[in-house]
Amino acid sequence: MGAYCTVVETKGSTPQKPGAKLLILPDLRNFGTLGGGCVEAEARRQAIGLMQGGVPRLLDFQLDSDYGWDDGLICGGNMKIFIDLPQTKEESLILTRLQELSEAKIPLVSTTVVQSEVDHIQVGAKMLFAANGEKVGSLGDTALEAAVQDELMEVLEKDAPGVFRWQVEDSRNGEGAVWVFMDAVQPRPTLLIAGAGHVGQALCHLGKWLGFDIAIVDDRTDFASEERLPEADEIIIGDIAEELRKYPVDHLTYAVIVTRGHQHDEEALHSVVESNARYVGLIGSRRKIKLIYDDLRDAGIPEERLAKVYAPIGLDINSKTVPEIAVSIAAQLIQVRNSIKPDLHFDAQPARMPTIKVGT
Repeated sequence: MGAYCTVVETKGSTPQKPGAKLLILPDLRNFGTLGGGCVEAEARRQAIGLMQGGVPRLLDFQLDSDYGWDDGLICGGNMKIFIDLPQTKEESLILTRLQELSEAKIPLVSTTVVQSEVDHIQVGAKMLFAANGEKVGSLGDTALEAAVQDELMEVLEKDAPGVFRWQVEDSRNGEGAVWVFMDAVQPRPTLLIAGAGHVGQALCHLGKWLGFDIAIVDDRTDFASEERLPEADEIIIGDIAEELRKYPVDHLTYAVIVTRGHQHDEEALHSVVESNARYVGLIGSRRKIKLIYDDLRDAGIPEERLAKVYAPIGLDINSKTVPEIAVSIAAQLIQVRNSIKPDLHFDAQPARMPTIKVGT
C-alpha cells in the first residue's frame, strides 16, 4: 500500500514539525508534505526504494548545506523522519479503525515503534489507544504498552506529537531502549454555517481547507446546492432556525451565522446561543447586533450567554469584500480552535506496570 513518511522529531529550525506526513501510493502519487526541498526529495527517494521489499526505517537529516544548496533551505536544525511500510492485514485493520474512530470524532493516540534495541519489539509495530477505552493493535510488549498508556492524556492535551524513549526488559540482553512515536489524532471540528449566501459559500470553501467538517443550512434550494457548495459535507435545506435547533451541536461545533437578513440572524442566534458550541459568531453591524441582543434579552436569554457570542464576527482586518470577510472569520475560528484546551479524558485507565523503566 505504499509508504507512509512522518516527521517524528525535530531540533532547531526546520521546515516542518513532528506530525507532518507524506503518503506515497504504489503508483508514486504523493499526498501531504514533509516540508519540501531536498529533505523531502531524499526521504521520498529512500521510501520508494524501501517499497520494493524493504523494512521500516528511521532517517536522520542534519539541515545544513548538504540539504539546502539548491533551494536556499539551510535551517541548521535536525529532522528525523520515519518511513513506515504497512503491508500486513493487521496493519491495514489498524489504519481502517483509525479512520473509523476519527470519523466518529473519538480522540485517540496513534503509537508506532520507530527504533528498537529489543529483539521482541519490532520497528513498525503500532497500536491505537482511543478515548473510549478501545485499544487496537500491539507494540509487542505489555509492559511497554502500559507505560505508553500513562502518557496518553499529556499527549492528547498538549496535542504535540513526539518520540518517547523507554528502557524495556529483554530476556536475551537484560534490557534495551525502545523509541515510540506518539501522535494525537484529535476529532475534526464541525463548522456549522447558517446561511448559504456569498459569505457562507466563501467560508465553506475556506473552512474545509482549514480542516473543518462543513455543515451548511439555508432555506433556499438554489443557494444550498452541491454545485455552489462542493466542499460541504452536509447541506441542510429547511427553515434555518428550526434546522439549527435540531442539529446535534456539541463542544466540537463552531456555529457561524451569516444569513441574508436581520430576522433570520436573530432567529438563528436564538437557536444556538444556549448550546454548548465551542464558538458562536454573528455577522452584522454593532447597531444590528444591539437590536438582536435586546430582543433576545427580552426573550429570556441570559446575559452571560450573549457575552460569549463573537459579534461582530471575525478579526478586525479592515475587510470589505466577501473573500476578505470570510478570511477574517476563518482567522478567528483558527484563533479560537488553537487557544481553547479540549475537554478530554480516557474512560479506561490502565494500571502501571512496575517492570518498565522509563527513560528520557
